[in-house]
Amino acid sequence: MKFLLLATTIAFRGATVIDGTGAPPRPNMVVVVSDDRITAIFPLTPEGLARLPAGTEVLNAEGQWILPGLIDAHVHAESDDDLKRMLRWGVTSVRLMEENAAKAVQESKASRNRNDIPDVFSAAPIFTARDGWWAEQPADPNVNRFPATPEEARAAVRKAAALGIPEIKLMLDDMRWCRDPKPRLPRLSADVAAALLSEAAKARLRATVHAPQLTDAREALAGGATALAHGVLERMDRATVQRMKEKAVFYIPTMSLFEFLADTRAFVNTVLSDSRIVASLPRQTLARYSASAYANQYRERYPNAQGVRQALPALRENLRGLTAAGVPVALGTDMWAFPGPGVSVELDLYVRSGLSALEAIRSATQTAARSLDADADRGTLAPGKRADLLILNLDPLSDIRNVRAIRAVYKAGVRVSSSASP
Repeated sequence: MKFLLLATTIAFRGATVIDGTGAPPRPNMVVVVSDDRITAIFPLTPEGLARLPAGTEVLNAEGQWILPGLIDAHVHAESDDDLKRMLRWGVTSVRLMEENAAKAVQESKASRNRNDIPDVFSAAPIFTARDGWWAEQPADPNVNRFPATPEEARAAVRKAAALGIPEIKLMLDDMRWCRDPKPRLPRLSADVAAALLSEAAKARLRATVHAPQLTDAREALAGGATALAHGVLERMDRATVQRMKEKAVFYIPTMSLFEFLADTRAFVNTVLSDSRIVASLPRQTLARYSASAYANQYRERYPNAQGVRQALPALRENLRGLTAAGVPVALGTDMWAFPGPGVSVELDLYVRSGLSALEAIRSATQTAARSLDADADRGTLAPGKRADLLILNLDPLSDIRNVRAIRAVYKAGVRVSSSASP
């Protein structure tokens, strides 16, 4: 991979700008970048070009679309290569779920000095019940991820805060929705979960809660969750929607996860029907995804595929209804299978669920940035914002899958290019 440094000032001339706010596109614009910042956006006119600083490099962007860098508000990365692939697909910031709080802080700091991976915003540690979901992952040597009492829970949150973590994650799920008829797993008790959430609020930490079942989601909301890590599997009632709107609780649908578990083979086949995605995958990865054993392992691990399929209409209705109600919907994939192109798959599922392309893009830009408390710096195209740019050769509003037609990606004013696509 190579990193192409911008000139001191560069101007993209004649592009259509989709600014991430949900506003209509603005054709024939000029976007000016100096160092790592956007310094101006204005209509293309001879007078405007004449006011550019001396020495500005002017690039022809006619017939191209410029969006903010995309943000994935729920990822797991199995390797550094996963993060590199995300950036090549236009994902310039991510919320990374981590078990180890100290490691998470270090990863976040290191990502700010790298131009080959997205900026990492970590949620850590992942609190769960002993022997519960995610308990098989490594323990945190500094923070007790398995608190058994409210006192232990509060002490664990204080330790995480002292390490400098900005956000914790809770698992409130016995996994019946995907594991039945397998035995259900222990989940955090209500008093321990409440203690974790109240202590996080006291320490001014964000708290993302994995609670895809409606009763668990209500408990999380009552305790003070700042985000729901997944879509909710049952149709949400008016009172719950109103509470989320009033408290500005972020809803992170992870539609890809549910579609994947509902029919893994069909999901993978649909993703691999796009030659752009196929071309980006290593040969061994493509072979693994294409083998029948790949889908079979998920059917064995999560046998309740029929139950997940039956929940898909409610998941789509919740996504539409919450968006219409003004609840902040932030894109997140939770997609270990397709790091990078998974964001474009998620966007396509939002549009197929009834969102407009502008609404879907906003979920992956402005709203996702807000969910990270980073919207003052990124998530929209405006003077003063960081120069995280996704430049496309095709119109994403005519087909949201055109976010895969990548011309260039810039992270903080640095162009990322690779001999591989994307």
